[in-house]
Amino acid sequence: MEFAGVDFAPTRIDYGENIHIIAGTQGELCKIDSLGVEIGKTSVPLPAPCVDGIILDDVWVGIWLDREFRHARMSALPLLSDWTNGPSREELRKSITFSEHDLVGPESSIWHRELDSEPLKIGAISDGLVFATTSGVYKISKDAKEIWRGMLPRWPEISDIGRFDRIVGIIEFSKGLAIWTEAGGVTVLDPSNGLEIFSRVIKMGEKISKICYSEVGGWLILLHGNYIATMESIEDSPRIKKILGPPICAEFDENSWFWTGWRNDGRISDGEISCTERKSIGVGILNRKVLTNNGTWSDFASSD
Repeated sequence: MEFAGVDFAPTRIDYGENIHIIAGTQGELCKIDSLGVEIGKTSVPLPAPCVDGIILDDVWVGIWLDREFRHARMSALPLLSDWTNGPSREELRKSITFSEHDLVGPESSIWHRELDSEPLKIGAISDGLVFATTSGVYKISKDAKEIWRGMLPRWPEISDIGRFDRIVGIIEFSKGLAIWTEAGGVTVLDPSNGLEIFSRVIKMGEKISKICYSEVGGWLILLHGNYIATMESIEDSPRIKKILGPPICAEFDENSWFWTGWRNDGRISDGEISCTERKSIGVGILNRKVLTNNGTWSDFASSD
């Protein structure tokens, strides 16, 4: 059955080419195809919140953060194999507490690694992936071999914010690897070595919650308040637009940006915005279908 929904509370969709991953609040993961049909069964590879994830070719890589156990983990799971449930909470606690060299991990994982600081964001690039923690930025290969590491970007204009400014976007585009923060800090790195190519601060008036990019559509910036912003290029000035509610997720299709979020759906095309209220909260959007926070799908721009 197409777009049948899931039996857990979802937080986001990690997008691939033909397979996508729905992540839940308690570590649930569900593979779906582009029609929303579930592939295999929902699993909990690690019993902790999965804070971010990306699909790289035939592998999904996720990062987990368990604040109760003060533990962070990164793991790779094969897209074309079945995923199974991992350790219980008690098994995970014992592993973290007593087995420093024998950490239990997802049963289906290709590899898994403990992180020594809090993970912030992960992004896919052409020859591997880049992730940021509170201690730095790292590029690793698909099989988890480190390629380079660097310090977190800094901008004098917003240096007083310090640790309260968090990385919200790591996106590869034609000019390099763009790293965005909540306060509007933008740095473009050379993906081959991590050296800085370009840096600026963009004043938005609101915190940035998510960055979306399309080669055709440019940049769409989702803001914490009832606003979005668009930019054609990384050097452009943002065009800020007010909408009905905080946006959560977006996709580019048919020369337009479509988004869903807190009780609203919206579209921007040629600078013109149209918004529709919805009763539910949209946490993901796929082929103009909206995944809501209760695990059901509904039509885009529907009032449910």
